[in-house]
Amino acid sequence: MASTFKNAGAAVVTTDDSNADIYTASGVTAVVHAVYISNHSSSNEAHVDVKVTVDGGSTFRHIGKSLKIPVENTLVLDKPINLEDGDKLRVIAEENADSSSPVVEVYASILEIS
Repeated sequence: MASTFKNAGAAVVTTDDSNADIYTASGVTAVVHAVYISNHSSSNEAHVDVKVTVDGGSTFRHIGKSLKIPVENTLVLDKPINLEDGDKLRVIAEENADSSSPVVEVYASILEIS
């Protein structure tokens, strides 16, 4: 069994579709060790949903719903998230109260096992 550390990161989008997928376990099982979600806005609090699939890619379940990230701050999810082959990690930001786009980034630390 081979183990490889991977990093995944992206700007967080506001649409709940494949553009919000941060990582997909492809041909491996994976353990997401930590997820860091940073709000770069100097004026707007951010709210994000963190979801994973439980069946290889189609049915999502929330790990966190409408998680609040204060202005210029980072939220850390530091409990392991286990993913099977084909499962996905998805992060979606909610539009700001003033209808502006949030300025949110995500980074995940992942161990792939093949």
